[in-house]
Amino acid sequence: MTTLFGPLHASYYDRFHGQKDYAAETDQLRSVLGTEVKSVLDLGCGTGRHLELLADAGYDVVGVDRSPAMADLARQRLGSRGRVITSDLADLPEEHGFDAVLMMFSLVGYQHDDDAMLALLGAVRRQLRPGGLLVFDHMDAAAVLHGEKPSNGVAVLEDPASTLLCEYKTGIDAELGVIDLRLRMWLLEADRLAEHADEHHVLRFFLRRELEALLRAAGFSLLGVAPLAGALPGPSSEWLRLAWARWEADG
Repeated sequence: MTTLFGPLHASYYDRFHGQKDYAAETDQLRSVLGTEVKSVLDLGCGTGRHLELLADAGYDVVGVDRSPAMADLARQRLGSRGRVITSDLADLPEEHGFDAVLMMFSLVGYQHDDDAMLALLGAVRRQLRPGGLLVFDHMDAAAVLHGEKPSNGVAVLEDPASTLLCEYKTGIDAELGVIDLRLRMWLLEADRLAEHADEHHVLRFFLRRELEALLRAAGFSLLGVAPLAGALPGPSSEWLRLAWARWEADG
């Protein structure tokens, strides 16, 4: 099984996403959360950029990531302003206490079939208070299939003592309904290869009606969908949507 967001990827993750406007994205999240939300659980928190900004805005925050390298970076960034847990989502203890759960960075796209998606939504329910909010980003099927297609290439990140080469190849499988992203990373130090990592990310995209049906089956009511603010330049900025739903605990 390919390791995703391993130590090499994690160490350069923020630089890969250096043009992403996290402040604009967090402002959009805050507008959706409204005044009723005080406590936020960020599932798949990555390096903690959303956690940091939400904590600074006064929210009580907890982050979760299954990648130890990513969780460590989030923990360092957040310090005493919140808590970060290294865990698979399915292994989290039942809380039923958070006002809102976030799932950003296309976390839902890694659920490649309906059973996996429903299992994820079940894990979310176990963390929310009755009537709590779920906010997440996802790839919109219509935009992916009919918009500009992604390019392939090599990114070069240079430091005084090292150079990272990252080859990226992105394909779209319309039949399976997924985006296929392959990353190959080489860290060069002087005249030697210091580290190498390959990662294969497969991300599902969703039709609006499909997403709404899955949420309804899991006890959520879809409240709204909007283009995601702050996305990186390029085709994927047109693909991403922010969606928010309420857990109708008595429904």
